[in-house]
Amino acid sequence: MLTTRQEKTSTNARPTSLWRQLSGALGGGERRSLFSKRGIDPASVKAGRVFRHDDGKGRCETATIVGLCDILGMPHVRYDLRIDQPGHRPFEDGSRVLGMKTFIEHFCEPVGS
Repeated sequence: MLTTRQEKTSTNARPTSLWRQLSGALGGGERRSLFSKRGIDPASVKAGRVFRHDDGKGRCETATIVGLCDILGMPHVRYDLRIDQPGHRPFEDGSRVLGMKTFIEHFCEPVGS
């Protein structure tokens, strides 16, 4: 039987194992790519493609990809944004740039084929 002091010492010896256990329990236990969580393949993000984000409250953002670029060695997406809201006219909000990972997490619904 471990004393309280021994228990503290043994748990402090492996702090990362606790975090690994927690992340495995919360994340399903398998290591998956951040891009594949929502099922969108980064290869499908190309100029001319359209993706959508619906916030569930009627606001819909539509991104039309203008092109891809590398910023500091990381892939980024250049896109034009259109916002539709109930009771308002749709409006074009101009060009924007997001990191590939962030873009895929936010605009998770491809439009068309």
